[in-house]
Amino acid sequence: MRDGMTDHSKESDMARRLARAEAAVADLAKSYISWATADVDKCAEFLAAARSALVDPARPAGAVDDRMIAVQALYAIAHNIKGQGSSFGFQLMTRLGDSLSRLTRSRRSFSDADLNLVAAHLDAMRLVLTQEIRGDGGALGDKLARRLESLVSEVIGPVDGAAPDDVTR
Repeated sequence: MRDGMTDHSKESDMARRLARAEAAVADLAKSYISWATADVDKCAEFLAAARSALVDPARPAGAVDDRMIAVQALYAIAHNIKGQGSSFGFQLMTRLGDSLSRLTRSRRSFSDADLNLVAAHLDAMRLVLTQEIRGDGGALGDKLARRLESLVSEVIGPVDGAAPDDVTR
């Protein structure tokens, strides 16, 4: 009792602090759906910008164009979605965000088909958020995520040398 606190009072103080921290996280989790919805909506805006950007077929490999700029802005948001979902109990959002991040991460030309795949990811995320699908989404969530991951692997190749149907989550 050097600092004037007994072991019991130290435990009580820690328990109170932990309870306050858990309450703060719960309050943040209540806001997650609106934050994530805003992020998905912002991704949709960048997707629309990418779709409307003129693509120059004579553009040298590696040169930046308006479509690539829009997709890179979308990537930054997708990366945040990936990082936040699991923190608030939406592991499926993290998985979908990871898949979308993999698709949009590289600085390359993006075809209309690639943009359609981006749209499919955004549709899946909207579904998770509007239905408030927490956790991994069960068997249907896994099936949806696997399909999107498989399509991404067809576009950019498997994750870290994994077989296309053995995509790491």
